[in-house]
Amino acid sequence: MSAEGMEKVLPFKGPAVVFGNHTHTNDPFFISAFYPYTIRWVAGSYLFKMKGVSFLLRHLVHAIPKTQGRSDLETIRSISAALKNGDIVGLFPEGTRSWDGEMMDITAATAKLIRIFKVPVIFIHIEGGFLNKPRWSDTVRKGPVSVSVVRVLTPEEIGEMSLQEITALTKECLSFSTDGWEEKKRIPYRSDKLAEGSERLFYLCPRCGRFSTMESHGNTLTCTSCSFSAVFDEYGRIKTNDKAIPYTRLSEWHEWEKKELERIFLEAKGNIFTDHGILFQIPGKKKLETVSESFSIAADKNGLHFVFDNTISHGGECFSELSFPFSGIESMIINAKQTVEFYSDGKQYRFRTALDRSPLKYQELYFSYKKLGEEG
Repeated sequence: MSAEGMEKVLPFKGPAVVFGNHTHTNDPFFISAFYPYTIRWVAGSYLFKMKGVSFLLRHLVHAIPKTQGRSDLETIRSISAALKNGDIVGLFPEGTRSWDGEMMDITAATAKLIRIFKVPVIFIHIEGGFLNKPRWSDTVRKGPVSVSVVRVLTPEEIGEMSLQEITALTKECLSFSTDGWEEKKRIPYRSDKLAEGSERLFYLCPRCGRFSTMESHGNTLTCTSCSFSAVFDEYGRIKTNDKAIPYTRLSEWHEWEKKELERIFLEAKGNIFTDHGILFQIPGKKKLETVSESFSIAADKNGLHFVFDNTISHGGECFSELSFPFSGIESMIINAKQTVEFYSDGKQYRFRTALDRSPLKYQELYFSYKKLGEEG
């Protein structure tokens, strides 16, 4: 690990806000390891429900909880209180880690927060984090991670800028492409398991177009339906065995499957894909309760449908299946252990498929509905 530009932040002991791109589980620790002052990180609220981790977050790190995927005024109030106390608060405006190493959307709400807080803003890039351990991988590769201070924006500069200018500058300062960075640096990230877990990202085969047929082993990802394959190299690139499919970057394949999923969504008349589930949780009296560890999931253009292997008795009710129309789902995220979490009619639910299946396809199908389905 290494850092660059930390001398730029020495005059800003707090209050201040630190913004970074998000590619690795350990991003807060990467930055905090080099940052000269203590940072109070905003962390997903589900982490506060995990024994041990919750204690560390609350009492040692003094982290601020945030419910991912939902507007959280309480979080904004907590950040404001921390800044008034002279603290430094760390945030990842993307809200979640990148799946393919490329930057995700940064909403205009980020610029509004900058305008509201009126404190120095420090923009930081984490470089090499995705290649060190991609979100979909369970193994770490041998390769460096660096932390670089891009820019410090002072309250005086903020006061002279319009909201549109703040938004543009925020996107410019936080924008980071793993592919573009690696093309310049050419740094190897070595492992004998470079492809393993990538079927969590690649839910569609680009040759036969079938869902959930990809299987990884070592440095190779293969379709069990048509034998299409891709070999991953130590520079984050892929080489396929089909000249008609010229993908060399993970982001190219991922961008194709997102567009293909939208096309399938528009044309679908029945189930789009199905899976076997291994965990389903519903609201209990004090926390989410596990009610099934074996069930089937079917997703169509209208929503998600769960059929349980056994009749479930919970809260005085008995049921063997549940359906959740997308129209009633308020948000959907993917958190620890590839678990899909969603809010439907104000209630929180979680489910998990087999770990060699992609949770991402559920979220991106939901995004397809938000983009295309609500238009009629």
